[in-house]
Amino acid sequence: MTDATGGINTWREPSRKRSLLLLAAFGILAGYVAYRVAEVQLVRSHELAGRAVAERLVADTVPARRGDIYDARGTLLATDLPSARVWAILGNIEDPRHTAELLGPLLGRPVDELHAQLTAPDVEWLQLARQIDPAAVEAIEALKLDGIYLEPEPLRYYPNGEFVAHVLGFTNVEHEGNYGVEGGYDDVIGGDAGSLIAERDGAGNVIALTPSYWDPPDDGSDIVLTIDSGVQLLIERVLEETVREQRAKGGTIIVQDPNTGAILGMASWPVYDPNSYQNADDLSVFANPAVSRVYEPGSTFKSIVMAIGIDDGVVTADSTFDDAPGYREIPGHPPITNNNGNVYGVQTMTEVLVRSSNLGAIHVAEKIGADRLFQRLTQFGIGKLSGIELQGEERGILTKPWERDWNETLFFTNAFGQGIAVTPLQMVNAYSAIVNGGYLMEPHIIAEEHRPDGEVVRHEPEVTREIISEETSAVMREMLHQVVERRYEAYPQVEGYEIGAKTGTAQVPSPDGGYVEDATIASIVGFGPVEEPQFVVLVKIDEPQETPWGETAAGPALGEILRELFLLYGIQPEESR
Repeated sequence: MTDATGGINTWREPSRKRSLLLLAAFGILAGYVAYRVAEVQLVRSHELAGRAVAERLVADTVPARRGDIYDARGTLLATDLPSARVWAILGNIEDPRHTAELLGPLLGRPVDELHAQLTAPDVEWLQLARQIDPAAVEAIEALKLDGIYLEPEPLRYYPNGEFVAHVLGFTNVEHEGNYGVEGGYDDVIGGDAGSLIAERDGAGNVIALTPSYWDPPDDGSDIVLTIDSGVQLLIERVLEETVREQRAKGGTIIVQDPNTGAILGMASWPVYDPNSYQNADDLSVFANPAVSRVYEPGSTFKSIVMAIGIDDGVVTADSTFDDAPGYREIPGHPPITNNNGNVYGVQTMTEVLVRSSNLGAIHVAEKIGADRLFQRLTQFGIGKLSGIELQGEERGILTKPWERDWNETLFFTNAFGQGIAVTPLQMVNAYSAIVNGGYLMEPHIIAEEHRPDGEVVRHEPEVTREIISEETSAVMREMLHQVVERRYEAYPQVEGYEIGAKTGTAQVPSPDGGYVEDATIASIVGFGPVEEPQFVVLVKIDEPQETPWGETAAGPALGEILRELFLLYGIQPEESR
């Protein structure tokens, strides 16, 4: 092409090249876009749709309803309440200070601390609280605060606070049982959690018209305990009064039905409130001392040794023994004497129990023989788990002649309850076997299990084994009755009723070896009525300061408890029968 002068038009050539380049680039881009559209819509449509859904799908664990717990009279002891955890999406909160001022009192948290959380840099969302009480849930819902969201979750609630706390235990923030029945029977009470997988919108709400996957939870069973609230109230009151009067470190009281093994009452001090377990200063308070802490039983153990001796036929109630010269030499060990060095001379086996003679107990043990004695002690449940439905049960300490740590000193001291360790439950259960006709019952604290489908499973009394004859049991009931009668001023009395009992005053082992100076465990185990025992009661007081002796520190509590039990259960006095 030429211009008007006939020259060649060269300036249009670069423009044409640029146009061609732009056209080519546009064509390539359009082709790529068309390719991507085709790939997305045709080739990868299912993959990408699935990824989009997956990003909106949220899997939530749906907790099961935890079963309620009742006492034997139908009193509600533990239940689930509706609760929630509180979340905050910081970017949606318009006024953090105002929000903190409104939420602080409802969550029980300082406003400044809450405000600091709500204004934290580089934080998109956070959890402010869990398991808030129903009243707070309702109040927060009514506020309709921007950026504050509630997620439903259950709250375990104990209507009576500290009442029967060591038996119940508690649940943690994950709704899992800890200690007591809550821990020991968690798989039954707790049920199995379910799950919900569903698409959610940007606010976290389930999109109703989209598919969801629902695996419903299996709710837990309701539980009825053998605990009688009337008995429990009685022993908790008496225990607290006794611990305070004696300025003791603590104590335990157990009431058992000797004929069924059912625990009617079980209390320990100090105690805690399972509703606010997280506020406890000392975590050791959670363990139930009735099953989780061992002690040297002292002279209460002599009744078990005596029962074995009588049942084996090596002694009788009227067999005699001369404890002169008043001590027993053991190589490598200080001489063993009776309490306060008393020398009683010739005495019957009944008098051995009445006077609580250490040397008399050793005499019976030697008659039985070491191997035989320790075989029989294990039959009584000493050194073994009882199987009660409580978490944290201890076996105790029973060193047997065929074990490495055995020595002759243990044989002698074990006969009167030293160098051996038991739980309070083991002792009360052994005494029940002594007085109920000779049957070691499996102690139990759960009476019934009410399953969600309506089935009721009753926990029937179960005999572990027969350990002494009925004749031996009758002899032992009378011997222990004589302990109370012949030491009338020292032992508790219940007017109109015949009772039996045996005290113990044991030393407290030191972590450094030996025993803690001037520290004792004062205890007593009693039962009544003598002819047809309905209750066996153990009272154990830890390190009393006013008096160290079992009869004076623990005895009055036993007398009061038996007196009230006879009235509570309508057991008529002897003269009225």
